[in-house]
This record gives sequence, C-alpha cells and structure tokens, in this order.
Amino acid sequence: MAARSYCSNYKGDRGSCTSTHYVRVDFLEQVVLGEIRRLTKFASQFEDEFVKAVIGHSQQAEATDRKLKEKELKALQARDEELDGLFERIYEDNVSGKLSDDRFARMSRRYEEEQKELTEKIKALRAEIDKQSSQSMTTDLFISLVRKYTRARKLTPRMMNELIEKIEVFNAEKIDGVWEQRLRIHYNCVGVIEIPELIPLPAPEVSVNTRKGVVVNYAPSTIAG
Repeated sequence: MAARSYCSNYKGDRGSCTSTHYVRVDFLEQVVLGEIRRLTKFASQFEDEFVKAVIGHSQQAEATDRKLKEKELKALQARDEELDGLFERIYEDNVSGKLSDDRFARMSRRYEEEQKELTEKIKALRAEIDKQSSQSMTTDLFISLVRKYTRARKLTPRMMNELIEKIEVFNAEKIDGVWEQRLRIHYNCVGVIEIPELIPLPAPEVSVNTRKGVVVNYAPSTIAG
C-alpha cells in the first residue's frame, strides 16, 4: 500500500490542523499534478482571465494582510509613545520625592525592557510591510513558473517546491452516497487560485480505493466569498 500524508502541509508536516485525517500520497500526487495541468491550461488558453485571477487574489490578500500589519504597527507605536510619557512622569515624581529611588529604578528598568522589545517588533513589522511592495514582482515570477510547466507529465520535487506553498487536507465527506476527499492547494506568492466555473476546465478526476474497499473521489475545496 502506498504511503500516506497527513494534513495539512504536504511539504513538511507544518500544518496547524489538530485532527488526524490523512490521504494516500499517490492520491495526493495525482491531484496536485492534475491541478497543475489544469492551471497551465488556464494560463495558456485563457491568458487574460488567468492573469486577473492571479493578480486579483494576490492584491486582495496583500491588502488585507498589509492592513492588519499597519494596524498592529500603529498600536505598537502608540504604546512606544506612551512609554516615553511614563518615563517622563516617573522621573518628575522621583525628583519631587513622590517616588523613591528604588521604585523609580525598578519601574525604569521595566519600561526600558518593554520599549526595547517594542523597538524590535516595530522594526520587524516595518520590514514586512516594505517587503510587500515587491508583491507584483513575485506574482510575475509565479506566472512565468506556471508557463514553464505547461507540458509537465509527472510531478517532481522541484515542481512542488517552486509552485506549491501548502496543501490543506479536509475530512472526507459522504455526499449523495459518494465519498469525497476535499483538498485546497495554496500556491507560492499568490495563495489559492480558483478557476471561474464558466471556463471549461473541470477539476481532475482522481479516485482511490481505501483500506476498507471504499472508493473516495477528489473534490476541490473552494474559499467562501
């Protein structure tokens, strides 16, 4: 029997899922190769729609993530300014005799340690925000990589590393009497790409016989919009 892969990250078992569902590796490899072939057909046969899907999703994800980072940055900067005010206040209290030297020293040390941590966090967060400005370049790189594998006949480690960030594996479900295994592929730089239903590129048909003799069919898992 073929080896199996646990959710939710096929490239390193780094997923956050707490359940123990899994899929066979041969099944997973067929799905990934099928989806990559479908993606390359999307890119070659419907170029304009492909670019819109990639860039549109990328920009939306980037905008959401950047907004959260900027909100966090403002909160950190506000606290940093607040600490400056607290330093000044306890200094004045110490000079006026309202605050003992010992308590002033302890409070100063605590504020200094917190402000040092804040400085490091602010620096790191600013770097992450600045890095997002190169998103368009990474999107172009992904598009060129997809076109590179237009004639791929088998799944290779290099193809996986260049195109796939992670794969989410969901619990198999019985729908209308048929077992379906849902997977969601996250591509490097751009995340999940959903091919419009109007475009005639159906999901790959992949089935596997389980240990109990039950046939399970692949079904792509979409993101609710």
